[in-house]
Amino acid sequence: MRSRSSLLSHILGSNPNISGYSELSIKYRDRLAGLDQKIKLHQDELLVNSVVKLFDKILHNSFDFQNVSSLNTPEVDILIMLRPPESTIKSIVTMGEKNDNAKYADISWASGYYKDRVEKITRMAKELERFFFLKSDDIVNFPEETLSKLSKFMDLPIPLTSEYGSFSQTGMKKSGDTSENIKLGKIVKTVSVR
Repeated sequence: MRSRSSLLSHILGSNPNISGYSELSIKYRDRLAGLDQKIKLHQDELLVNSVVKLFDKILHNSFDFQNVSSLNTPEVDILIMLRPPESTIKSIVTMGEKNDNAKYADISWASGYYKDRVEKITRMAKELERFFFLKSDDIVNFPEETLSKLSKFMDLPIPLTSEYGSFSQTGMKKSGDTSENIKLGKIVKTVSVR
């Protein structure tokens, strides 16, 4: 959460070889969750077939895969993106204040959330045979290099670009970034807290 995942999701979802651009809020407990993913993507009028890669961003521990080892197949591309704690926590608190959400606006809660999420991602990564680690700042500071490496990792016939389209949920509450930046269709460099 608050890792620039909406930006990355829109870049991915704008590639013709990828279907999906948002958090689907699916609990990946068993194989039926894959069907839920296809249904949600189809309901958003996105292409679902055997040619495109299906995308979901998983931001919260409650939606993580029960069996991480099931992801160790050549068909699954795992992307792990992390933003520095200061920037992430400030963004969570700012979002909480903006949306009148006392829990998210609490710096202690936001700090604990970040710590718990990083710990869970670290445990999961130890079980993965293959994943792409992305520093959130790299997508804005070194977009061409970062997207080129990611395109190669995902074996995309058409490389990712720093320009992207809008989708039905772009900028909407509960669908990721609600700032004006996400609606611009290009990477916007924002200042990180140090």
